[in-house]
Amino acid sequence: MLKKEILRRNLQEKRKSIPAALRRRKSRRIREKLFRDPFFRRATHVALYYGIRPEVETRSFLKGLLKIKNVYLPKVDPEKRTIAFRRVRHLNRDLKKSFYGIREPKPSCPGRSAGQMDVIIIPGVGFDRAGGRMGRGGGYYDRALRYARKVPKIGLCFREQLVKKIPTEKHDVRMDKVITD
Repeated sequence: MLKKEILRRNLQEKRKSIPAALRRRKSRRIREKLFRDPFFRRATHVALYYGIRPEVETRSFLKGLLKIKNVYLPKVDPEKRTIAFRRVRHLNRDLKKSFYGIREPKPSCPGRSAGQMDVIIIPGVGFDRAGGRMGRGGGYYDRALRYARKVPKIGLCFREQLVKKIPTEKHDVRMDKVITD
C-alpha cells in the first residue's frame, strides 16, 4: 500500500510539473485522438469529466460537445463516497462548485447510470498500457464503473502519467483504452 501511495505522489508531481502551455497543447492532441476514436464517434450518451488543473483539459471542448452528444458529468456524494452521472445541457446554468471545489452538475440535472452510457471517459493520476488505472485514492470511479462492465471505458492522460505497471487490486476496474499525447 505504501508503494502505491509513493507512486501516486510521484505521478501527481510529474503531472503538476508540466508547464501550462504544454499541458494545453498536449490536451488538444489527446482531444483530437479521442474525437477520432470509434467508441467515442458512435456514442450518443457520453460520460465525461470536467477537467481541473493539472488533469487533461476537457473544458475547452465541452461546450461544443454539448451540441452533438448527450453529455453526463459526475456528481460526487462525499458521504456515500459515490459518483452519479448527470446530464449537462448548459455549462453555466447546469454546473456549480462542489464539495471538492470542482464544477459538477446540479442535483436537478437528470441522471443516467454508468451502465447506460455508450462510453465513459475517465481521468486518472496514472495508467499503464494494459488499462490499469490509478485514481486519487477514493475509489469513486471504481464503485461507479463496476455497474458498467460492458460499456467502453477510456482513460485520458499525458505521457508522463504512463507507467509500466499500475499496482491494482481485485476491485479496480480496467480501462478498455488509454489515450495519451
